[in-house]
Amino acid sequence: MQDIRKPYTRSKSNRDLSSRVAQFESRSYAREDNDDRPVHIPIKVSRERRNIDQMEMYPRRMRQDDYEEEAERPRGDIVYRDPRTRYRNNNSLGTWAFITVVSVLIVGGLLLTYVFNSATVTIVPKHQDVEGLHKTISFGLNPTTASVVPFIVATSSLTKNKTLPLSETKKVQAKASGSIVIYNNYDSEPQKLIKNTRFESANGKIYRINQSVTVPGKKGDTPGSVEVIVYADSYGADYNSAPTDFTIPGFKGTPRYTTFFARSSGSITGGASGNMTLASLADINAAKDELALETAQKLKTDLSTMKKDGYIGLYSAIDIVYRDNEQQVMQGLTSTYEVTATGYLMFVSAPEFAKKIGESVRDYNGESVRLSYTDTLTFSRKDADRIASSSNLDILVEGTPRVIWNTDPDVVKTLVVGKKREEFKPLMKSIDSIESAEISFSPLWLSTFPSDISKITITEMLPKR
Repeated sequence: MQDIRKPYTRSKSNRDLSSRVAQFESRSYAREDNDDRPVHIPIKVSRERRNIDQMEMYPRRMRQDDYEEEAERPRGDIVYRDPRTRYRNNNSLGTWAFITVVSVLIVGGLLLTYVFNSATVTIVPKHQDVEGLHKTISFGLNPTTASVVPFIVATSSLTKNKTLPLSETKKVQAKASGSIVIYNNYDSEPQKLIKNTRFESANGKIYRINQSVTVPGKKGDTPGSVEVIVYADSYGADYNSAPTDFTIPGFKGTPRYTTFFARSSGSITGGASGNMTLASLADINAAKDELALETAQKLKTDLSTMKKDGYIGLYSAIDIVYRDNEQQVMQGLTSTYEVTATGYLMFVSAPEFAKKIGESVRDYNGESVRLSYTDTLTFSRKDADRIASSSNLDILVEGTPRVIWNTDPDVVKTLVVGKKREEFKPLMKSIDSIESAEISFSPLWLSTFPSDISKITITEMLPKR
Protein backbone atom coordinates (compact mmCIF):
# COMPACT_ATOMS: atom_id res chain seq x y z
CA MET A 1 0.00 0.00 0.00
CA GLN A 2 1.25 3.47 -0.90
CA ASP A 3 2.25 5.65 2.07
CA ILE A 4 -0.28 8.49 2.25
CA ARG A 5 2.31 10.78 3.76
CA LYS A 6 4.38 10.71 0.50
CA PRO A 7 1.82 11.14 -2.27
CA TYR A 8 4.15 12.88 -4.77
CA THR A 9 7.34 10.86 -4.60
CA ARG A 10 6.42 8.78 -7.63
CA SER A 11 4.84 11.41 -9.84
CA LYS A 12 6.26 12.06 -13.38
CA SER A 13 6.43 15.78 -12.76
CA ASN A 14 8.69 15.18 -9.87
CA ARG A 15 11.10 13.04 -11.95
CA ASP A 16 11.38 15.58 -14.83
CA LEU A 17 11.80 18.66 -12.65
CA SER A 18 15.63 18.91 -12.95
CA SER A 19 15.74 18.43 -16.72
CA ARG A 20 13.11 21.07 -17.27
CA VAL A 21 14.96 23.61 -15.16
CA ALA A 22 18.20 23.04 -17.13
CA GLN A 23 16.38 23.37 -20.42
CA PHE A 24 14.81 26.67 -19.28
CA GLU A 25 18.11 28.16 -18.25
CA SER A 26 19.73 27.32 -21.63
CA ARG A 27 17.16 29.19 -23.65
CA SER A 28 17.85 32.55 -25.11
CA TYR A 29 15.39 35.32 -25.87
CA ALA A 30 15.58 38.10 -28.44
CA ARG A 31 15.96 41.48 -26.90
CA GLU A 32 13.80 44.42 -27.90
CA ASP A 33 16.88 46.46 -28.92
CA ASN A 34 17.81 43.78 -31.42
CA ASP A 35 20.72 42.65 -29.24
CA ASP A 36 21.48 39.14 -30.26
CA ARG A 37 23.19 38.30 -27.06
CA PRO A 38 21.35 35.69 -25.03
CA VAL A 39 19.54 36.84 -21.91
CA HIS A 40 20.01 34.81 -18.83
CA ILE A 41 17.31 34.98 -16.24
CA PRO A 42 18.90 34.54 -12.85
CA ILE A 43 17.16 32.26 -10.55
CA LYS A 44 17.70 31.61 -6.93
CA VAL A 45 19.45 28.42 -6.31
CA SER A 46 17.08 26.39 -4.27
CA ARG A 47 18.09 24.77 -1.15
CA GLU A 48 18.84 21.17 -1.21
CA ARG A 49 15.62 19.39 -1.53
CA ARG A 50 14.64 17.49 1.54
CA ASN A 51 14.13 13.84 1.17
CA ILE A 52 10.42 13.31 1.56
CA ASP A 53 11.02 9.85 2.89
CA GLN A 54 12.84 11.40 5.87
CA MET A 55 10.10 13.98 6.62
CA GLU A 56 8.01 13.70 9.74
CA MET A 57 4.32 14.09 9.39
CA TYR A 58 4.05 16.04 12.71
CA PRO A 59 6.68 18.69 13.46
CA ARG A 60 8.67 18.30 16.60
CA ARG A 61 7.78 20.47 19.62
CA MET A 62 10.02 23.41 20.12
CA ARG A 63 12.26 23.39 23.13
CA GLN A 64 11.99 26.16 25.74
CA ASP A 65 15.23 27.67 24.42
CA ASP A 66 13.73 27.84 20.95
CA TYR A 67 10.71 29.73 22.28
CA GLU A 68 12.89 32.22 24.12
CA GLU A 69 15.10 32.71 21.01
CA GLU A 70 12.06 33.21 18.82
CA ALA A 71 10.53 35.68 21.28
CA GLU A 72 13.71 37.78 21.33
CA ARG A 73 13.93 37.92 17.54
CA PRO A 74 12.99 41.43 16.29
CA ARG A 75 9.75 41.51 14.32
CA GLY A 76 9.20 45.17 13.66
CA ASP A 77 6.46 46.73 15.81
CA ILE A 78 4.81 43.38 16.54
CA VAL A 79 5.73 41.72 19.83
CA TYR A 80 5.71 38.00 19.54
CA ARG A 81 4.29 35.95 22.37
CA ASP A 82 4.12 32.25 22.30
CA PRO A 83 0.42 31.28 22.48
CA ARG A 84 1.21 28.04 24.24
CA THR A 85 3.08 29.89 26.94
CA ARG A 86 0.13 32.27 27.41
CA TYR A 87 -2.26 29.38 27.57
CA ARG A 88 -0.10 27.70 30.18
CA ASN A 89 -0.01 30.92 32.32
CA ASN A 90 -3.78 31.42 32.11
CA ASN A 91 -4.33 27.85 33.03
CA SER A 92 -2.04 28.26 36.06
CA LEU A 93 -3.96 31.33 37.30
CA GLY A 94 -7.26 29.51 37.00
CA THR A 95 -5.90 26.57 38.94
CA TRP A 96 -4.72 28.81 41.76
CA ALA A 97 -8.03 30.67 41.78
CA PHE A 98 -9.90 27.40 42.06
CA ILE A 99 -7.67 26.23 44.89
CA THR A 100 -8.14 29.56 46.70
CA VAL A 101 -11.93 29.45 46.42
CA VAL A 102 -12.10 25.88 47.66
CA SER A 103 -9.79 26.74 50.59
CA VAL A 104 -11.93 29.75 51.54
CA LEU A 105 -15.08 27.64 51.43
CA ILE A 106 -13.52 24.96 53.60
CA VAL A 107 -12.15 27.45 56.13
CA GLY A 108 -15.48 29.38 56.17
CA GLY A 109 -17.40 26.17 56.76
CA LEU A 110 -15.10 25.24 59.66
CA LEU A 111 -15.43 28.71 61.19
CA LEU A 112 -19.24 28.64 60.93
CA THR A 113 -19.37 25.17 62.40
CA TYR A 114 -16.97 25.55 65.30
CA VAL A 115 -16.36 29.27 65.89
CA PHE A 116 -19.38 31.30 64.80
CA ASN A 117 -22.00 28.68 65.51
CA SER A 118 -25.04 29.61 67.57
CA ALA A 119 -28.49 28.39 68.57
CA THR A 120 -31.73 30.20 69.33
CA VAL A 121 -34.45 28.61 71.45
CA THR A 122 -37.90 30.16 71.07
CA ILE A 123 -40.26 29.15 73.85
CA VAL A 124 -43.98 29.64 74.32
CA PRO A 125 -44.42 29.94 78.11
CA LYS A 126 -47.37 28.44 79.89
CA HIS A 127 -50.11 31.07 80.16
CA GLN A 128 -53.78 31.48 80.93
CA ASP A 129 -56.20 34.35 80.32
CA VAL A 130 -58.41 35.43 83.22
CA GLU A 131 -61.98 36.20 82.25
CA GLY A 132 -64.25 38.33 84.43
CA LEU A 133 -61.83 38.99 87.27
CA HIS A 134 -63.64 40.49 90.29
CA LYS A 135 -61.49 40.30 93.40
CA THR A 136 -60.78 42.47 96.45
CA ILE A 137 -57.06 42.52 97.32
CA SER A 138 -55.41 43.90 100.45
CA PHE A 139 -52.41 46.21 100.05
CA GLY A 140 -50.07 47.47 102.78
CA LEU A 141 -47.15 49.86 103.12
CA ASN A 142 -45.23 47.45 105.36
CA PRO A 143 -47.15 44.16 105.26
CA THR A 144 -46.34 41.49 107.80
CA THR A 145 -48.24 38.63 106.12
CA ALA A 146 -48.01 37.08 102.64
CA SER A 147 -51.70 37.71 102.05
CA VAL A 148 -51.09 41.48 101.84
CA VAL A 149 -49.45 42.91 98.71
CA PRO A 150 -46.82 45.60 99.48
CA PHE A 151 -47.11 49.03 97.86
CA ILE A 152 -45.31 52.37 97.73
CA VAL A 153 -46.69 55.86 96.99
CA ALA A 154 -45.69 58.38 94.32
CA THR A 155 -46.91 61.98 94.52
CA SER A 156 -47.21 65.03 92.31
CA SER A 157 -48.42 68.54 93.21
CA LEU A 158 -49.88 71.44 91.22
CA THR A 159 -50.97 74.95 92.26
CA LYS A 160 -53.44 77.17 90.39
CA ASN A 161 -55.15 80.46 91.29
CA LYS A 162 -57.84 82.82 90.06
CA THR A 163 -58.54 86.45 90.95
CA LEU A 164 -62.19 87.01 91.99
CA PRO A 165 -64.25 90.21 91.76
CA LEU A 166 -65.15 91.96 95.05
CA SER A 167 -68.94 92.10 94.80
CA GLU A 168 -70.35 91.75 98.33
CA THR A 169 -70.11 93.87 101.48
CA LYS A 170 -70.14 91.87 104.72
CA LYS A 171 -69.38 92.32 108.38
CA VAL A 172 -66.39 90.15 109.13
CA GLN A 173 -65.24 88.81 112.50
CA ALA A 174 -62.15 86.59 112.21
CA LYS A 175 -59.20 85.64 114.41
CA ALA A 176 -55.69 85.58 113.10
CA SER A 177 -53.80 82.29 113.22
CA GLY A 178 -50.43 80.85 112.33
CA SER A 179 -47.91 78.12 112.99
CA ILE A 180 -45.30 78.40 115.76
CA VAL A 181 -42.51 76.12 117.05
CA ILE A 182 -42.28 75.70 120.86
CA TYR A 183 -38.81 75.00 122.30
CA ASN A 184 -37.89 73.28 125.60
CA ASN A 185 -34.40 74.36 126.64
CA TYR A 186 -35.06 73.80 130.34
CA ASP A 187 -34.15 70.14 130.93
CA SER A 188 -34.32 66.68 129.32
CA GLU A 189 -37.79 65.97 130.67
CA PRO A 190 -40.79 66.54 128.35
CA GLN A 191 -43.14 69.37 129.25
CA LYS A 192 -46.90 69.14 128.70
CA LEU A 193 -48.82 72.32 127.77
CA ILE A 194 -52.59 72.18 128.22
CA LYS A 195 -55.24 73.45 125.81
CA ASN A 196 -55.63 77.29 125.73
CA THR A 197 -52.04 77.85 126.98
CA ARG A 198 -51.23 81.50 126.27
CA PHE A 199 -48.36 82.79 124.12
CA GLU A 200 -47.41 86.46 124.14
CA SER A 201 -45.86 88.00 121.04
CA ALA A 202 -43.12 90.62 121.04
CA ASN A 203 -45.76 93.37 120.51
CA GLY A 204 -47.80 92.15 123.48
CA LYS A 205 -50.60 90.34 121.62
CA ILE A 206 -51.92 87.13 123.21
CA TYR A 207 -52.46 83.91 121.22
CA ARG A 208 -53.62 80.48 122.41
CA ILE A 209 -53.36 76.83 121.35
CA ASN A 210 -56.63 74.92 120.98
CA GLN A 211 -55.20 71.52 121.94
CA SER A 212 -52.81 70.06 124.48
CA VAL A 213 -49.23 69.38 123.34
CA THR A 214 -46.12 67.81 124.86
CA VAL A 215 -42.78 69.50 124.23
CA PRO A 216 -39.91 66.95 124.19
CA GLY A 217 -36.95 67.48 126.56
CA LYS A 218 -33.65 68.79 125.28
CA LYS A 219 -30.85 66.47 124.17
CA GLY A 220 -27.50 67.81 125.21
CA ASP A 221 -27.35 71.39 123.97
CA THR A 222 -30.22 70.89 121.49
CA PRO A 223 -33.60 71.95 122.85
CA GLY A 224 -36.67 69.77 122.26
CA SER A 225 -39.32 71.24 119.96
CA VAL A 226 -42.84 70.77 118.65
CA GLU A 227 -44.89 72.70 116.04
CA VAL A 228 -48.49 73.80 116.73
CA ILE A 229 -51.12 76.28 115.49
CA VAL A 230 -51.95 79.33 117.62
CA TYR A 231 -55.04 81.53 117.35
CA ALA A 232 -55.43 85.17 118.25
CA ASP A 233 -57.14 85.88 121.58
CA SER A 234 -59.54 88.30 119.87
CA TYR A 235 -60.90 89.36 116.47
CA GLY A 236 -59.31 91.97 114.29
CA ALA A 237 -56.53 92.70 111.87
CA ASP A 238 -54.36 93.95 114.75
CA TYR A 239 -53.39 90.34 115.44
CA ASN A 240 -51.98 89.81 111.98
CA SER A 241 -48.22 89.75 112.37
CA ALA A 242 -44.96 89.11 110.59
CA PRO A 243 -42.74 86.29 111.97
CA THR A 244 -42.02 87.00 115.66
CA ASP A 245 -40.94 85.43 118.98
CA PHE A 246 -43.25 84.38 121.86
CA THR A 247 -43.00 83.84 125.61
CA ILE A 248 -45.30 81.80 127.87
CA PRO A 249 -46.88 84.12 130.49
CA GLY A 250 -47.86 81.11 132.65
CA PHE A 251 -44.15 80.45 133.41
CA LYS A 252 -43.44 84.03 134.49
CA GLY A 253 -41.56 84.08 137.81
CA THR A 254 -40.07 80.59 137.30
CA PRO A 255 -36.85 79.31 135.65
CA ARG A 256 -38.98 77.95 132.80
CA TYR A 257 -40.01 81.44 131.67
CA THR A 258 -36.67 82.09 129.96
CA THR A 259 -36.02 78.52 128.84
CA PHE A 260 -39.45 77.83 127.26
CA PHE A 261 -40.09 80.02 124.21
CA ALA A 262 -41.62 79.90 120.72
CA ARG A 263 -41.04 81.35 117.23
CA SER A 264 -43.55 81.64 114.41
CA SER A 265 -42.85 79.59 111.27
CA GLY A 266 -44.26 82.33 109.08
CA SER A 267 -46.68 85.26 109.17
CA ILE A 268 -49.75 85.16 111.35
CA THR A 269 -52.74 86.14 109.22
CA GLY A 270 -56.51 86.01 108.98
CA GLY A 271 -57.52 88.52 111.61
CA ALA A 272 -60.36 90.81 110.54
CA SER A 273 -63.23 92.83 112.06
CA GLY A 274 -65.85 95.17 110.59
CA ASN A 275 -67.53 95.70 107.21
CA MET A 276 -65.50 94.65 104.18
CA THR A 277 -66.05 94.22 100.45
CA LEU A 278 -65.48 90.55 99.65
CA ALA A 279 -65.76 88.04 96.82
CA SER A 280 -69.16 86.39 96.74
CA LEU A 281 -69.59 82.81 97.91
CA ALA A 282 -70.91 81.87 94.46
CA ASP A 283 -67.74 83.15 92.82
CA ILE A 284 -65.60 81.29 95.33
CA ASN A 285 -67.45 78.01 94.74
CA ALA A 286 -67.26 78.42 90.96
CA ALA A 287 -63.51 79.05 91.13
CA LYS A 288 -63.09 76.08 93.44
CA ASP A 289 -64.85 73.69 91.01
CA GLU A 290 -63.02 75.08 87.98
CA LEU A 291 -59.52 74.87 89.46
CA ALA A 292 -60.21 71.49 91.06
CA LEU A 293 -61.16 70.05 87.66
CA GLU A 294 -58.12 71.54 85.92
CA THR A 295 -55.65 70.36 88.53
CA ALA A 296 -57.20 66.89 88.76
CA GLN A 297 -56.96 66.32 84.99
CA LYS A 298 -53.38 67.53 84.83
CA LEU A 299 -52.28 65.47 87.83
CA LYS A 300 -53.91 62.28 86.53
CA THR A 301 -52.19 62.76 83.19
CA ASP A 302 -48.82 63.31 84.86
CA LEU A 303 -49.17 60.39 87.25
CA SER A 304 -50.37 58.05 84.49
CA THR A 305 -47.01 58.44 82.74
CA MET A 306 -45.04 57.38 85.81
CA LYS A 307 -43.43 53.94 85.71
CA LYS A 308 -41.37 52.00 88.23
CA ASP A 309 -39.47 48.78 87.59
CA GLY A 310 -40.90 45.82 89.44
CA TYR A 311 -44.18 47.60 90.25
CA ILE A 312 -47.62 48.05 88.70
CA GLY A 313 -49.36 51.39 89.00
CA LEU A 314 -52.98 51.51 90.18
CA TYR A 315 -53.77 54.42 87.86
CA SER A 316 -57.54 54.25 88.19
CA ALA A 317 -57.26 54.57 92.00
CA ILE A 318 -55.36 57.89 92.09
CA ASP A 319 -56.23 59.98 95.15
CA ILE A 320 -56.17 63.80 94.95
CA VAL A 321 -56.13 66.04 98.04
CA TYR A 322 -56.82 69.80 97.80
CA ARG A 323 -55.62 72.63 100.04
CA ASP A 324 -56.89 76.19 99.41
CA ASN A 325 -57.15 79.67 100.95
CA GLU A 326 -60.94 79.83 100.98
CA GLN A 327 -61.03 81.22 104.53
CA GLN A 328 -58.68 84.09 103.70
CA VAL A 329 -60.79 84.99 100.65
CA MET A 330 -64.00 84.90 102.68
CA GLN A 331 -62.41 87.07 105.38
CA GLY A 332 -61.37 89.63 102.80
CA LEU A 333 -57.64 89.15 103.30
CA THR A 334 -57.20 88.50 99.58
CA SER A 335 -59.28 88.43 96.45
CA THR A 336 -57.21 85.69 94.76
CA TYR A 337 -58.45 82.17 95.28
CA GLU A 338 -55.57 79.67 95.25
CA VAL A 339 -55.67 75.88 95.39
CA THR A 340 -52.87 73.35 95.67
CA ALA A 341 -53.72 69.82 94.55
CA THR A 342 -51.56 66.80 95.45
CA GLY A 343 -52.05 63.49 93.66
CA TYR A 344 -51.18 60.13 95.27
CA LEU A 345 -50.51 57.04 93.15
CA MET A 346 -50.04 53.53 94.51
CA PHE A 347 -47.35 51.29 92.99
CA VAL A 348 -47.85 47.65 94.00
CA SER A 349 -45.25 44.86 93.87
CA ALA A 350 -45.63 43.22 90.44
CA PRO A 351 -44.55 39.67 91.48
CA GLU A 352 -46.76 39.60 94.59
CA PHE A 353 -49.70 41.13 92.76
CA ALA A 354 -49.34 38.57 89.94
CA LYS A 355 -49.43 35.75 92.49
CA LYS A 356 -52.68 37.13 93.91
CA ILE A 357 -54.22 37.22 90.44
CA GLY A 358 -52.76 33.75 89.71
CA GLU A 359 -54.84 32.33 92.57
CA SER A 360 -57.88 32.96 90.37
CA VAL A 361 -56.79 30.54 87.60
CA ARG A 362 -56.57 26.79 87.41
CA ASP A 363 -53.29 24.85 87.54
CA TYR A 364 -51.64 27.55 89.66
CA ASN A 365 -49.60 26.20 92.57
CA GLY A 366 -47.72 29.25 93.79
CA GLU A 367 -45.14 29.34 90.95
CA SER A 368 -43.43 32.52 89.83
CA VAL A 369 -45.75 34.29 87.39
CA ARG A 370 -46.20 37.71 85.80
CA LEU A 371 -49.11 39.59 84.24
CA SER A 372 -49.79 40.99 80.80
CA TYR A 373 -52.76 43.02 79.54
CA THR A 374 -52.67 44.96 82.81
CA ASP A 375 -54.20 47.89 80.93
CA THR A 376 -57.52 46.02 81.11
CA LEU A 377 -57.49 46.21 84.93
CA THR A 378 -59.49 48.76 86.93
CA PHE A 379 -59.03 49.53 90.62
CA SER A 380 -61.81 50.83 92.85
CA ARG A 381 -60.95 52.42 96.20
CA LYS A 382 -63.47 53.44 98.84
CA ASP A 383 -64.01 57.20 98.95
CA ALA A 384 -63.30 57.28 102.68
CA ASP A 385 -59.90 55.60 102.21
CA ARG A 386 -57.14 58.14 101.68
CA ILE A 387 -53.84 56.92 100.26
CA ALA A 388 -51.92 59.74 101.95
CA SER A 389 -53.03 58.76 105.45
CA SER A 390 -53.57 54.97 105.19
CA SER A 391 -51.05 52.21 105.58
CA ASN A 392 -53.48 49.44 104.62
CA LEU A 393 -56.09 49.56 101.85
CA ASP A 394 -58.57 47.08 100.39
CA ILE A 395 -59.11 47.67 96.66
CA LEU A 396 -61.49 45.96 94.22
CA VAL A 397 -59.65 44.70 91.13
CA GLU A 398 -61.55 43.94 87.90
CA GLY A 399 -60.51 43.13 84.34
CA THR A 400 -59.19 40.45 81.96
CA PRO A 401 -55.43 40.06 82.51
CA ARG A 402 -53.23 37.18 81.35
CA VAL A 403 -51.17 35.13 83.82
CA ILE A 404 -47.81 33.97 82.41
CA TRP A 405 -45.56 31.43 84.08
CA ASN A 406 -41.94 32.59 84.34
CA THR A 407 -39.03 30.56 82.94
CA ASP A 408 -35.42 31.23 83.89
CA PRO A 409 -33.42 31.54 80.62
CA ASP A 410 -30.21 30.41 82.36
CA VAL A 411 -31.89 27.17 83.37
CA VAL A 412 -32.84 26.46 79.76
CA LYS A 413 -29.33 27.29 78.51
CA THR A 414 -27.70 25.03 81.08
CA LEU A 415 -30.10 22.24 80.17
CA VAL A 416 -29.41 22.23 76.41
CA VAL A 417 -25.73 23.28 76.16
CA GLY A 418 -23.79 20.65 74.18
CA LYS A 419 -26.90 18.49 73.67
CA LYS A 420 -27.96 16.93 70.35
CA ARG A 421 -30.97 18.08 68.35
CA GLU A 422 -32.99 14.94 69.13
CA GLU A 423 -32.61 15.55 72.88
CA PHE A 424 -34.19 19.00 72.69
CA LYS A 425 -37.93 18.20 72.88
CA PRO A 426 -37.69 15.76 75.82
CA LEU A 427 -35.66 18.35 77.74
CA MET A 428 -38.24 21.08 77.11
CA LYS A 429 -41.08 18.82 78.28
CA SER A 430 -39.31 18.48 81.60
CA ILE A 431 -39.88 22.20 82.35
CA ASP A 432 -43.45 22.78 83.58
CA SER A 433 -43.45 26.50 82.78
CA ILE A 434 -42.91 25.89 79.04
CA GLU A 435 -45.87 25.11 76.81
CA SER A 436 -43.86 24.51 73.61
CA ALA A 437 -40.47 25.34 72.15
CA GLU A 438 -38.61 25.48 68.85
CA ILE A 439 -34.94 25.61 67.96
CA SER A 440 -32.97 27.17 65.12
CA PHE A 441 -29.26 26.60 64.48
CA SER A 442 -26.75 28.80 62.70
CA PRO A 443 -25.41 27.48 60.39
CA LEU A 444 -28.39 25.37 59.41
CA TRP A 445 -26.45 22.10 59.09
CA LEU A 446 -25.60 21.96 62.80
CA SER A 447 -27.18 19.18 64.80
CA THR A 448 -25.66 19.89 68.22
CA PHE A 449 -25.98 22.85 70.57
CA PRO A 450 -22.80 24.91 71.05
CA SER A 451 -20.64 23.93 73.98
CA ASP A 452 -20.25 27.63 74.82
CA ILE A 453 -23.37 28.70 76.74
CA SER A 454 -22.95 32.33 75.63
CA LYS A 455 -23.78 31.26 72.06
CA ILE A 456 -27.27 30.12 73.06
CA THR A 457 -30.10 32.70 72.98
CA ILE A 458 -33.50 32.26 74.62
CA THR A 459 -36.52 34.19 73.28
CA GLU A 460 -40.20 34.14 74.14
CA MET A 461 -43.20 34.22 71.87
CA LEU A 462 -46.78 34.55 73.10
CA PRO A 463 -49.91 34.25 70.94
CA LYS A 464 -52.16 37.28 70.79
CA ARG A 465 -55.64 37.09 72.18
